[in-house]
Amino acid sequence: MASTSAGCRSCHLPIRDVVANQRTGRSRGNRRVLTRLWGVPIYGGILAWCLLQLPTATVFVVPAVVVGVVLHVLRGRPVLGALAFLVIVVVAPALFWPSIATDAFDGLTSRL
Repeated sequence: MASTSAGCRSCHLPIRDVVANQRTGRSRGNRRVLTRLWGVPIYGGILAWCLLQLPTATVFVVPAVVVGVVLHVLRGRPVLGALAFLVIVVVAPALFWPSIATDAFDGLTSRL
């Protein structure tokens, strides 16, 4: 093939298709990087808010933030990171509901 041909030598696609795919590839790469980087302030903000407002919940929030950061920022799975965060923060404490209810009931009856 001559150097002025309209096709790519390695993949045999028309040059306009190769150029179009390269442009979208760059924007997708930038979007993926931005999606990953947004995880840092999101999970950092959640952790800071928890430390200030609900310090007793840090037992569940700190591991959830670590899992969320690993999945969202390092692995590039933001939906899975958010889902794992919610499971750890919502479902794990719900497993302790009987003991929480017993403690609350005991606190109510001790005042009577």
